[in-house]
Amino acid sequence: MKRKFKIISNLLALLLVLSLSSCLKKDLIDYPLYDGNEITLVNVEYRFNSSQTMNGQPIVAYQKLGVVQTIDKTNSTINVVITVPDANGQFTAAERANVAQTKLWFYMNISTAATIAPTGGTPALGDPTDATKPLKYIITAANGTSRVWTINVTAFNK
Repeated sequence: MKRKFKIISNLLALLLVLSLSSCLKKDLIDYPLYDGNEITLVNVEYRFNSSQTMNGQPIVAYQKLGVVQTIDKTNSTINVVITVPDANGQFTAAERANVAQTKLWFYMNISTAATIAPTGGTPALGDPTDATKPLKYIITAANGTSRVWTINVTAFNK
């Protein structure tokens, strides 16, 4: 009985090893890595503590701001006009009055498989940003080519 169990367990182990092994063929085509290193869309939001709490801490709320952008791919520059929307819901008139160009949060769409990193004193993404100064980001494509993009806020309408 013990011998049968040992044979069966060895066969199961062998089947498991064979089923988990790779069946990839050699000499598959190597496709080129993406070479895109662009910012394709800029979004801006204002974050504030809402009146709601969780575990005694205020919940962070956000208000998306209106953005009109002009992208100059040749010079890697994006000029942005930001508009603060009217008060609504949690975004009260008092909270709207607190919105300042010196405390905004930026997020972007970038090329497929690229990475983004701030440079030249621009704060890290996810941190409040002073948009009175040009914002600079290095976009690195999957193939390793990099490009520095500059975002300029040309108007802040409140």
